[in-house]
Amino acid sequence: MGDGKKLKAILDKQNKSVRWLAKETTISPTTLYSIIQKDTSIRFDFALRIANALDVDVAEICSDSTLTSEKWDNDNNIVLPELPSGMDSILDGNRVKRYLKYTLYPLMELFGKNNMPKVDEHLTNYYQLNDEGRKEVDQFIKAQLMLKKDPARAEEVKKIKKW
Repeated sequence: MGDGKKLKAILDKQNKSVRWLAKETTISPTTLYSIIQKDTSIRFDFALRIANALDVDVAEICSDSTLTSEKWDNDNNIVLPELPSGMDSILDGNRVKRYLKYTLYPLMELFGKNNMPKVDEHLTNYYQLNDEGRKEVDQFIKAQLMLKKDPARAEEVKKIKKW
């Protein structure tokens, strides 16, 4: 069963429509219908939004997801396998895998996988704002960092490599 059929089964089980899901996730209904009809895989960023909207684990709908349950410890921290020699150069050629390896996985390790759909939702909402709205959000975040910054957590986040 491909990702499209899994998604359709979950929608049917929850008695929700593709149009509803499109509205909740800001993913085009055409894209969602195409995934379901062609039974294709779901992009990881879309899978995060869909999982958040349907309140399911992302691994339930995304077969390409590296977020299967065996990759998590009891505290919901990600357990990354060691990459074999030479694999770094292969992953460097794929921007999505680089992003996962160097940015998303370390964030999930720090904050736990259950917070990632919320992070994705915040990012999606941020980019839907106009320029003025994004500036206001940036100013608010800067003000909050001046008042409530956790120095230990800030140092951990700084260790994350940028892609």
